[in-house]
Amino acid sequence: MEYRELTIPGAWEITPRQFGDDRGVFLEWFKGSEFEAAVGHRLDLAQANCSVSAAGVLRGIHFTDTPPGQAKYVTCVTGAFLDVIVDVRVGSPTFGQWDSV
Repeated sequence: MEYRELTIPGAWEITPRQFGDDRGVFLEWFKGSEFEAAVGHRLDLAQANCSVSAAGVLRGIHFTDTPPGQAKYVTCVTGAFLDVIVDVRVGSPTFGQWDSV
């Protein structure tokens, strides 16, 4: 997997390697040991959700202010999407800044 830290500290773009053949495609969408080595801390995955959106759908803001917070892992199987992150952590040096993938 390729890891790229965004302009908001603690936010990452993760691009999995895909392995394809005539049967289709295989990829690891998450591997704990690799994640920890890349970002410097564990991600204790307690719940995973999947939503499927039709073309043209605009989804709302994902937000939590209670420690330890929540991670958001977005993937696009077909088509394209734009995901935006905004730093709303009061006191953060990047408060109010945003980035997108």
